[in-house]
Amino acid sequence: MRRFAFGGLRGAPAVVVVLAGSALRSQLGPDPDPRSIDSVFARYDHTSTPGCALGVFRDGRIVYSRGYGMADLNQGIAISPKTVFYIASTSKQFAAMSTALLAELGRISLDDPIRKFVPELPAYADKITVRHLVHHTSGIRDYLGLWGQSGRAFADEIPEGVALDLIARQRALDFEPGERWSYSNSGYLLQSVIVKRVTGHSLRQFAEANIFGPLGMTSTHFHDDNREIVTRRAEGYQPKRGGGYEIVRTSFALVGDGGLYTTVEDLAKWDANFYQNRLGGRGQGLIDQMLTRGRLSNGQELDYAFGLMQRPYRGLTTVGHGGSFIGFRAQFIRFPDERLSFAVLCNDATANPEQLANRVADLYLGNRLADASRPLPSGPSVALTPAQLDRWIGRYELGPGAVAEVTRRGDTLRISAGATTARLQAVSDSVFRADGLPGEFVFQRLANGPGLLASGFGMTAPAARLIERPPPTAAELAEYAGRYVSDELDTWAVLAATGDTLWARMRWSDPRALRPLGRDVFLAQGSRVEFVRDGRGRVTGFKLSAARTLNLWFAKEPSPVKR
Repeated sequence: MRRFAFGGLRGAPAVVVVLAGSALRSQLGPDPDPRSIDSVFARYDHTSTPGCALGVFRDGRIVYSRGYGMADLNQGIAISPKTVFYIASTSKQFAAMSTALLAELGRISLDDPIRKFVPELPAYADKITVRHLVHHTSGIRDYLGLWGQSGRAFADEIPEGVALDLIARQRALDFEPGERWSYSNSGYLLQSVIVKRVTGHSLRQFAEANIFGPLGMTSTHFHDDNREIVTRRAEGYQPKRGGGYEIVRTSFALVGDGGLYTTVEDLAKWDANFYQNRLGGRGQGLIDQMLTRGRLSNGQELDYAFGLMQRPYRGLTTVGHGGSFIGFRAQFIRFPDERLSFAVLCNDATANPEQLANRVADLYLGNRLADASRPLPSGPSVALTPAQLDRWIGRYELGPGAVAEVTRRGDTLRISAGATTARLQAVSDSVFRADGLPGEFVFQRLANGPGLLASGFGMTAPAARLIERPPPTAAELAEYAGRYVSDELDTWAVLAATGDTLWARMRWSDPRALRPLGRDVFLAQGSRVEFVRDGRGRVTGFKLSAARTLNLWFAKEPSPVKR
């Protein structure tokens, strides 16, 4: 392999081009002009912004790589293909490979109950297997979600023992193992714990000996020591109010669900192993294992395999995973049939590496991709009257604390959630699709009015349209005031009513306003608070739910007796 490197001074990122030829390359057509690739990253190609590193791999070899923007704004160090990035959840495939290697060695079985290795978990974990952890079907609540719900910051250090205690404190699962799919970082943290307890070596040590060392990934490691100096490491950044950027740092050092530091150059070596496996003793059988998708108890096949998602992109099969944490964003996507892969590693919290990777993929694969100009993937659109559309207008809770509003503008419906608004295109009088949003939006007539099922958001049952109610009175809000305690989160919350607003202050966070959603139901920054009453109508506590943590219990403490 002939490699030509072009280096530069401060602010002139390095470019690496590898000359590679294959029959497949001729089928794909000529490689795009480097200037068209660089234009995708134009917003980052400066000495005053953080940015991204790009790697394009064919047959596991680098065909184009470059850095855009700065790895360290303090020191004026530019990003290059050798810059070391934190890749967040893109790390999961390496933890899953470690689990697959342990199973291949016969040290564990994927169908072992996890309490065999982590006996401090509650008895409900007897039903959970290692396989459930791999495929996010365990029902175990996400420990990062639990940490955030308690009011603590992700910038805090979370010792492994504290994280395990937090998981073990949970009195229930979010669902029966195998019943549903719900992305849970707990499952991958627990895999790292299992590796350590089975082998006597940390996940970092095991992966170094069995993955990174054999593949020559010399700039890659699971970062389990937040005091360690890492050569060529990028800082993480986020925009600063008023302009410019500020550093985002964390003392977080847990691994398995995240925690990997790597470069686009090392990811090329990982990509090469996909086509000619050198790990373990089963050859491509190990890669087949990594591509084995999970299944629910009802037989439904998932798109999540071993830390890898298998999804179509414009008619082509892809295998990959993204990552997002603090000031870092990452995407590694492989087109296995075309033997092309794209890695985008960024140190800007606002970057969208998936979109950037897809835009570069469009340049390389344009003649093989389905037409992206079509507004919807399939199904003819139909014209509906305003009266037909108005039946579905309203607000719907697509998930705990995630409320979407459906409105009509002219002859089309629009759906808005947070900062995102999309046009709904009718496929029938009750089925709609939206540009840029997954799945279908299916409206139904329920016993208590319209309902909406959005399959692309993980919904398995329709959500009834929210009933618009008058705001609670001051007297009604006063019923919720008091101090609440949660053993599951090892925290407390104080609720107070001020005028027409109910405020909640968690032990480790500032007060936040609760917005009424329905009788005894409120929203708070993406979470759902549902108050519970006893037979006499007195508030006894509330259940706190979010996307990956359901029904956390807070018990209301008795009011002090007045004397």
